[in-house]
Amino acid sequence: MYKLNHQQQHELLELLCALIRYKSENPPGEEQQVAEFIYHYFKQENIDVELQEVAPGRPNVIAHLKGTGTGKHVLFNGHIDVVPCGCGWSSDPFDPLIKDGKVFGRGAADMKSGVAAMMYAATLLKRNQDKFTGNLTLVFNVDEERINLGMLHYIKNGISADYAIIGEPTSLDVCIAHKGVSRYNLSTKGTAGHAAKTRYPDSAIVKMSKILPALEQHRLSVEEIEHPLLGNASMIITTINGGTAPNIVPQHCDIEIDRRLVPGENQQEIVQKIHQAIAEYNGGEKIEYDLNNYLFIPASDIPADHELTMTALDTVSKFTQRDAQPQIFEATCEAPFFSVTSNIPTLILGPGGLAQAHIKDEFVEILELNFAAEIYYDMAKNLLNK
Repeated sequence: MYKLNHQQQHELLELLCALIRYKSENPPGEEQQVAEFIYHYFKQENIDVELQEVAPGRPNVIAHLKGTGTGKHVLFNGHIDVVPCGCGWSSDPFDPLIKDGKVFGRGAADMKSGVAAMMYAATLLKRNQDKFTGNLTLVFNVDEERINLGMLHYIKNGISADYAIIGEPTSLDVCIAHKGVSRYNLSTKGTAGHAAKTRYPDSAIVKMSKILPALEQHRLSVEEIEHPLLGNASMIITTINGGTAPNIVPQHCDIEIDRRLVPGENQQEIVQKIHQAIAEYNGGEKIEYDLNNYLFIPASDIPADHELTMTALDTVSKFTQRDAQPQIFEATCEAPFFSVTSNIPTLILGPGGLAQAHIKDEFVEILELNFAAEIYYDMAKNLLNK
């Protein structure tokens, strides 16, 4: 069991602090400098690395450690963008503060600590000249916090691997499933006119009023869709906006729908069921509306007894001295781009907790950071020689 010594712990801590100092907020999407830092770090460690431009000033970083044979191919993944800081921080969010065994700063938990730990695990493999037959690829992508441009670019020509580990903040729990999310804009249109003069108003809001109860009824059937780990699927209308002024017949009305998915749900079937629910509720009456499915990230899962899961549980238990059990990830992440789109068994495991993500005074426990690097290193050595 490989444990970091004091010097290595210091190096890892400095690496995380260096990553935090780069203001890779998204929006607007300013990952260029942190990507270049990661690129030069790997170059200095004699690890093969490339920048993969996704959009101007927004590159993914892809690094490779190649083994001596035809062993397993392992993917380590993390995103390098962070959410905007907002107000109310106790200290500068991009000047990492080390206090009470924690590192404070934007991205400390979500997820520059996971990125740092994966980078350092690869560094140890290289420095220690470990022998393995498989290949390790590290993918650090842009734009996870918005619309997944980095991941979509990375997989656009198809990818393959035997295992993938995403370093999102799980408090070092081995997370084997998470719900997906599908979001829709539904809009109705009317004809503007003076409210006092229009005898037969063509009102967008009246049309929407026939859709809302249909969606509420449909919500009840959605919640009957169950998954043994993740519970039920869900659907909720999250925003509504309509009309222009009190004396104008409304010519537009828009709602947004948030639909949470469990594994096995199909994008086309979900849309069809929404259309069907509206038509059936209104007795087949033709109601004009537009439904735009502007985001779809499916749910992801991996069996609790899968080889990757068992390796992770054994490794986490060994280093943390606790009985690790399979858990669920309560947020949505980019796992489905590997597990669903690319058929790569994928789990989520990283330092920091979701409770610290996206908040002011975000932090990660330094002990978790150290454990994460040790766990990734141990798992890599194990999996790469299978």
